[in-house]
Amino acid sequence: MSNQTNLSELATRRQSGHLFDSVEQQLLDLPRLTVQEIVKRGTSRYQKLHQQVVDTLVTEFGIPVYPNVGEIFELTLDGDAPENQPLQMVRDFGYTGKWQHNGPKVKGKQTRRFKLAQAGYQPNLDGVKSALPGSGSVEGQWIKAFKAAYPQPDGEGLIGIADASWVYPFGSACFPVVNSDGGLDFIWAGLDQGGRWRWLVPAE
Repeated sequence: MSNQTNLSELATRRQSGHLFDSVEQQLLDLPRLTVQEIVKRGTSRYQKLHQQVVDTLVTEFGIPVYPNVGEIFELTLDGDAPENQPLQMVRDFGYTGKWQHNGPKVKGKQTRRFKLAQAGYQPNLDGVKSALPGSGSVEGQWIKAFKAAYPQPDGEGLIGIADASWVYPFGSACFPVVNSDGGLDFIWAGLDQGGRWRWLVPAE
């Protein structure tokens, strides 16, 4: 089911016996809101509906939602796969030109434990690194594994990896992120970083 599935369409699938039964009338009153738009809502009017939609995404449709900050989870990545090579990521993210990658790479197929952490507002990526918990580092290629494991964005801000190993053709160091809308991108390491951002870090 796509992210753009209309909630009124989901409401018609009551044959499962309990799908959205408790919020059926609310769903029918909100025919133009998509699942993604509902998840983005933070007002009290939509709080209970938000949680029920999130629960239904998981239980009824098997769509995993982002882990909570501090929650430990596993990701698997084949660092040798062509689509996970750092410069192939540049092309897949929609960029052209003579980029470089000057950092460590994941070798072979690995499964590792991670969590999401917050660093508060920071003036640049160096500030983020100083504020993040633990001393371990995460190779930026793992952003592909996170995106694959959690394809449904929650609209609550970016997910980043503090690995500025990618160098833009004009010399700017960049790091990979999943945007609020679920797209993959690179961001300049010298840019100030928002306090709501979440960062993929090793599990302690």
